[in-house]
Amino acid sequence: MRDALLNLHRSSLLILSCLWLISCGQKADPSPLFSIFPDENYTPQEAWAISDTVIQDKNQFNPGITRNQWWLGMTFTNPSDSTRQFLFVPNNPHINRISVFENEAFTASMELGDNFPFGQRPFLDRDLVIPVVVPPAGSLRYLLLLDKVGETFHIEPEVLDFQTFYQRKSNDTMVMGWILGWMSIIFIFAVFFAIELKAWSGAIYAAYVLSISLWLSTHWGLTFQFIWPYQMDWVGIARPFFNLLTNVLILLLVVKFFPPTYSGKSTAKWIWGIIIFQLILLLSILLPWGILESIPFKIIFLQTTLIVSLITSILVLVYSFIQWRAKVPLAGYYLIGIAFLALFGIVLQLNQKLIPLGIPHYLLDFGSAFGLMGETGMITAAFAKRASLFKKEKEGLVIEILEKEKKVAEQLIQVQEDERQRLGRDLHDSIGGMLASLFIKTEMLSDSYPSEPISELKQMIEQSIQEARSLSHNLTPHYLEENGLENVLKLQIELLSQKYPIEINFYYQVSSPITKSRQLILYRICNELLQNIVKHAQAQEALLSIVEQEGKIELIAEDNGRGMDTTSPHSGIGLKNIQERIRYLKGSLELESNPTGTTLTILIPLHA
Repeated sequence: MRDALLNLHRSSLLILSCLWLISCGQKADPSPLFSIFPDENYTPQEAWAISDTVIQDKNQFNPGITRNQWWLGMTFTNPSDSTRQFLFVPNNPHINRISVFENEAFTASMELGDNFPFGQRPFLDRDLVIPVVVPPAGSLRYLLLLDKVGETFHIEPEVLDFQTFYQRKSNDTMVMGWILGWMSIIFIFAVFFAIELKAWSGAIYAAYVLSISLWLSTHWGLTFQFIWPYQMDWVGIARPFFNLLTNVLILLLVVKFFPPTYSGKSTAKWIWGIIIFQLILLLSILLPWGILESIPFKIIFLQTTLIVSLITSILVLVYSFIQWRAKVPLAGYYLIGIAFLALFGIVLQLNQKLIPLGIPHYLLDFGSAFGLMGETGMITAAFAKRASLFKKEKEGLVIEILEKEKKVAEQLIQVQEDERQRLGRDLHDSIGGMLASLFIKTEMLSDSYPSEPISELKQMIEQSIQEARSLSHNLTPHYLEENGLENVLKLQIELLSQKYPIEINFYYQVSSPITKSRQLILYRICNELLQNIVKHAQAQEALLSIVEQEGKIELIAEDNGRGMDTTSPHSGIGLKNIQERIRYLKGSLELESNPTGTTLTILIPLHA
């Protein structure tokens, strides 16, 4: 994951460098000069007359949020002896209506803009392109009525031949493809983080990336061209809608990614207040009140949107800075990313709506995208770092849980052993002592009153004493720590050989030290295996082998008995207890059985 993010950062730097070189290398033809004046409900005839008195001396125009329609006059000349075709590009794809008048005409030769379906444009392009045909050795005067009332209005017209236009279009398409491709990669990463971290912040980030991608596509006019070409009502509100939605999501993202646990509580309250206010604005757009149809309300709404957008940027910067000052992990990533975006966003917002700064149209079109690429790169790096930290924390918790489970299991085992020792002592001291006394009394009786019943009683008491000794030894293996596992098992096998008609071969080769608790569990496993063999296998010969190999203990128990049904849930008395002990030691068991015998192979790590 870390290598992938490193490659992602390198790619982002390469893309930003390429975009900058392309923007610097965009050498357009000299911008045409034009005259522009506000419309005061002029008729086309009056507008032509006024246009004759206004000098064509402008090549860009940016009044911010405008309350008027504007008349734009322009003259095209063709000194050559052949007809020339040009494309007039205003470099603003969001003009509501453009009425085109040619050569003193009083009726429009064409009308286009966002108030008309996309397919009705005279030239199908994301921008509002007007074809111009100038006759040989002649000139052509144009008068355009531009309707952008109640919205931000800026144009930087260009007149391009077809070759230059398509070259420009190819470059723009490549840049937009790079940017949207980048955002798609970031979106995939965001979805991955949402699933991996199982946190709301990841899902909010994915929604933020999707919303900002839609805002970019709408800003470039791509959504009207490809997604909603017939939704003229929606195209007018799409940009403020996605603008507000993006603001809400970025604010949600920072407070969810950095909950104000230690610092920033007062700033977080402001953030929640701005979130609620912008949600109300979003709701007012979607409800059928027609709030944006009234020009005064529309201007107030857009100005309010500008103000809350600036407040959003400031709040995110301040909150990230507070978290960074409080040494909250990863806050620095957000601070750098948001600062990168805010640098572009604030300047572009001021240029478009408050203080015209003369920024070229190329940066107006793609400046926000450059900022977003830097911002999303840093935020994605923060999520990647959080995923790495989350993985380490998860691994640490797993280890901690395993340690606690191990301690609990050891305590349970110790409690069981203490209880076994108590029972073994009681069996040895109480019942064993009573049986020994009874044996002595029986001997005395047999000396005084020799008879067959008394001899049989004496023999039964002697067998009971041996059984009690065997049970006591099984419950409390004597001197396991002092004598070692090998000697204790030898003694146990010797006792079993005396009691049962079976030959048990024992092989032990372990050189590494084994902890007391591990020796005790191994003893229990071996004892259970031996008891199963002598009581149920009906075998004449058996083998118990304990060998150390490659950091593991290999324990093999083999007999030539009648075998066992491994498919039966009741097969192998005590096998379940053996499996539980092996599972506790993180070992493995293999069982092979047939009518000629049974072999159990157990592998247990020397150290857990």
